[in-house]
Amino acid sequence: WEAQKPEQPEGYHYHREPFAADVSEGKNDPIYNAHSYHTKVPHKAIMRYILHYTQPGDIVFDGFCGTGMTGVAAQMCGDREVVMSLGYQVKPDGTILQEETDEDGKKVWRPFSKLGVRRAVLNDLSPAATFIAYNFNTPVKLKDFEQKYKEAIRDLKKQTNWMWNTLHSDGKTTGKINYIVWSELYSCPECLEEFDYYSHAFKAVNEGSIEYTPEFKCPNCGSLCAKSPSKKSLAHKLDRVWQTAFDQKLQDTVKIQKRVPVLINYSIGTKRFQKFLDASDIETISRIEQLSIAENIPGDRMPEGDESRRNDDEGITHVHHFYTKRVLASLSILQKIIGSDPQLNFLTGSMLPKLTILNRYMPQHGGRALVGPMANTLYVPPVGVENNVIDQLEFQAKKIIQALTPLSGSTISTQAAQSVPMPEDSLDYIFIDPPFGANIMYSELSFIREAWLKVKTETTPEAIENKTQKKSIDDYRHLMTECFASAFKYLKPGRWMTVEFSNTKASVWNSIQNSLSDAGFIVASVAALDKTRGGLHSMLGPTAVKQDLVISAYKPNGGFEERFQKEAQTEEGV
Repeated sequence: WEAQKPEQPEGYHYHREPFAADVSEGKNDPIYNAHSYHTKVPHKAIMRYILHYTQPGDIVFDGFCGTGMTGVAAQMCGDREVVMSLGYQVKPDGTILQEETDEDGKKVWRPFSKLGVRRAVLNDLSPAATFIAYNFNTPVKLKDFEQKYKEAIRDLKKQTNWMWNTLHSDGKTTGKINYIVWSELYSCPECLEEFDYYSHAFKAVNEGSIEYTPEFKCPNCGSLCAKSPSKKSLAHKLDRVWQTAFDQKLQDTVKIQKRVPVLINYSIGTKRFQKFLDASDIETISRIEQLSIAENIPGDRMPEGDESRRNDDEGITHVHHFYTKRVLASLSILQKIIGSDPQLNFLTGSMLPKLTILNRYMPQHGGRALVGPMANTLYVPPVGVENNVIDQLEFQAKKIIQALTPLSGSTISTQAAQSVPMPEDSLDYIFIDPPFGANIMYSELSFIREAWLKVKTETTPEAIENKTQKKSIDDYRHLMTECFASAFKYLKPGRWMTVEFSNTKASVWNSIQNSLSDAGFIVASVAALDKTRGGLHSMLGPTAVKQDLVISAYKPNGGFEERFQKEAQTEEGV
């Protein structure tokens, strides 16, 4: 890559001021929305930094690449239309101009970069992340992919349509199930009456709207009950209702909280309907329960962790417990259809989060009752949604086909950021969005996805605060210092690194600053990156950070030290 760089004009000298402007980029791009992940920076936001700090052919590194958006951004810097969509002008010779204000307050267009592909080295500790990054950064023949996924959908329909059909209220017409609402069962601690949570926590009010009431009266004895009563509440805490069943995957008897289907949303043509389950629906469920869980379904035990074991007290202990039997049966058939094809596995992987019991049903939101999983947790709601696998596959296929590109590719590896083997002083720019303290338990949240991939994160070098891994804020700072020290070694002198920071704790902010300083970087500026919609953790509390911070740091090239020796010996020099 270094040898392939375009020749610079005679006398060219690299010099950049820190990128000082605040950046705001939305999340509505097809590439951004095609595949979910715990955190993502829109590639168009990253493009602004790459264009500012680099020239065509320059080598960019992202040691915490996640879904590979830095690689996409690096290659999109050669796409005239995409660059112009950022508000820049592009001359016929490839010179990129941005609007600035001159000394007289007038708007002028000034050249600041060149149109052209940059090269990217991408790395992440998570196999789930690098699998997604690989598919976003690998050339795809879109027609071939379209043909493959349409064949897969057709085969899946043939074998599983019977699972996702239901009878209309007339008892004759067949409808297509969109989703099924499942509710946990609880019992009143006073009279032991059993009931489903959905029917009592959600009450119809004026004009058919629905209201959520976390405290309600037992339908039998009238005692005030709640799933999680507050300290000041007089409500009794509901007891879970358990069921004991033989787990085919584990070949053992398990005890798990009981859930029952309470509502079916289905379509006939373009019209939607809702109904309670009838005898034919119960018969379909019974038929599905008789099916054997195939070997291609992961049955891994959830790992020890701050987040991954939160559902043990409900009996949800293994990966397959996060899916209903109907979904597992459909996924098993789909896995046999697609085999090891990386693009089709990328497609199915993109819909997996929408098929777990983590998806919440919140009818109080009206038309947006399907809320999805709670961000960055493995929280299982008392009322959840079982989505139609066929529908989700078709829906995701339309998104993926818009997101896949014929890009020229990046180098991608799966390992600790501090261990990537590269020559010293070989990188032109670094953009990273590393983990921040105890914000997100990446390896734990990726475990379900990685169980399907059959490759899991090695957590020893994971840079987080985590009680289970016995990693304190000091351990986190030490690991981040190692990562920054490697980045410092690989970066060319006088070149820049951009670090996106997202955490609400001052201690983590201090740790990042200390790690950068200990590694040898000079922090030049801190600006804001507004991704236009804050995550759950950034919106809670009066002191929460509403925007991500962007740290601009550089590797000294020795010039400052020489000047210091010469000039700082006098008062005027200081």
